[in-house]
Amino acid sequence: MCPLSSDVEGTGILDLCFVYVDLSSIESISFMAILLQYWDLRQQNPTWVQQLPERCYALTVRHPLMVVGTADRNLIVFNLQNPQAEFKRVVSPLKYQTRCLAAFPDQQGFLVGSIEGRVGVHHLDDSQSSKNFTFKCHRDGNDIYSVNSLNFHPAMQRCNQPIPCSTFNNDGSIFAYAVCYDWSKGAENHNPSTAKTYIYLHLPQDAEVKAKPRAATGSRK
Repeated sequence: MCPLSSDVEGTGILDLCFVYVDLSSIESISFMAILLQYWDLRQQNPTWVQQLPERCYALTVRHPLMVVGTADRNLIVFNLQNPQAEFKRVVSPLKYQTRCLAAFPDQQGFLVGSIEGRVGVHHLDDSQSSKNFTFKCHRDGNDIYSVNSLNFHPAMQRCNQPIPCSTFNNDGSIFAYAVCYDWSKGAENHNPSTAKTYIYLHLPQDAEVKAKPRAATGSRK
């Protein structure tokens, strides 16, 4: 068991979580109160301690990307190839307290969930900011619930080309869709060596195709 460092003792632990990081010198990261600690589990003391601007509420790691969510809606981005310095700091696009985070599988951005039943999609590259958006979820009539956890399915991958057409079979048990270049950007952007054509067959689950009950009309949140 790793002992609490002298920097933490006496301050009280407001939040504590550990994440395993596959690095040669850093094996885990922990958050205690408003401290970010990097640990090598073969040692008795953290290899690095960094002050956070506020209490930590959430974190996500998809090496080399790490994002820390703190109070006051701070979202602090670290590059674990240079873990002792902040890479970027942004304000959450959500108006209420951060509850959870999930890094994109390609490390190009992250999801953020709040206590007010909303999720934000944020890209790290400012040139991709037009792709950022938020949406509401976890609502039942006038009741709103916190988004407590976000994850990406390891087997589901984003299509790297447009989906120009799709259809169901006659009884709706199979959904077919094509993935290929759709010529929306003209012939000059068509590369035959990389623009492959695929047809996928998907077996829909009931939850994917059944209509959702209409929420009761209430005040807009």
